[in-house]
Amino acid sequence: MAVIEHLDLTDNHFVLKYQADQKMVNHFHAHKGMEFMYIYEGKGHLMLDSRMYEFKSGQLIVFQPFQLHRIQQDNTSDYIRSYVVFEPSLFDTYLAPFPVLRSFFQHLWKDQLSKQIFELSEEHPLVLLYKELHERCAKVPSNTLAEEYGLFFVRFLCLLRTIWTEYDSTDGASIRSLNHAERIMDWIEAHYQEPFSIHELAKEVHLSHKHISALFKQKTGGTITDYLMAKRLNQACLLLKTSSKTISEICLESGFANLSYFCQFFKKRMSITPYQYRKQYLDL
Repeated sequence: MAVIEHLDLTDNHFVLKYQADQKMVNHFHAHKGMEFMYIYEGKGHLMLDSRMYEFKSGQLIVFQPFQLHRIQQDNTSDYIRSYVVFEPSLFDTYLAPFPVLRSFFQHLWKDQLSKQIFELSEEHPLVLLYKELHERCAKVPSNTLAEEYGLFFVRFLCLLRTIWTEYDSTDGASIRSLNHAERIMDWIEAHYQEPFSIHELAKEVHLSHKHISALFKQKTGGTITDYLMAKRLNQACLLLKTSSKTISEICLESGFANLSYFCQFFKKRMSITPYQYRKQYLDL
């Protein structure tokens, strides 16, 4: 099922989960907040935008707002991780006194990132911040939580910026060739606004249309239609939040040919109408 995941960011615009062990959402999804997730135990495959990666314990993963992704956990292992999710536009104000750090954060938030997965030990100071914040939040009054989140955020970014700089100076890996599933996702990224044609896609990736569907399912755990509709819904949510275009215009620009179907599909997946979704952001 394609969905934009709703996380409760209403009170302090910040969510912390420390050493969570529940199973992950196992479909293509996105959320409006920015997320930093550290994996203590577990392994599997990550689909991030239109690229596929293997993930494992000892990794920090950065997710940008509305970035389409899917995590396939290897069921033979436990899956324990800590993560923070927050509304970047509000936490950006904490960085006003720190122009260099703010510029780095703006890069993480808004630019296309060349790297989003980093190897870190559990004893790394950045990873230990999750535990420290978890313990602090259990002790301090609820009316001071926003301050705790802000302090964590600044310290976390300082450490991440150092890690980022080290990776930039040492990462000389060559560009690998794309696998078939990634080429399929690339094609959808370029053509999601158009009526879908399995035959045109098959021609592009030089495979039979029957083989394409089976291969994509095998590699990603989801169907081509799942990914296409997740992409369209993701784009519609982004435009509803950030543009002044009419709902009819957004319907067409997101790849939906029929306004009535778009509204029905949107409400089924999001539990609210496109108009109600937009109004949430106008009321902030």
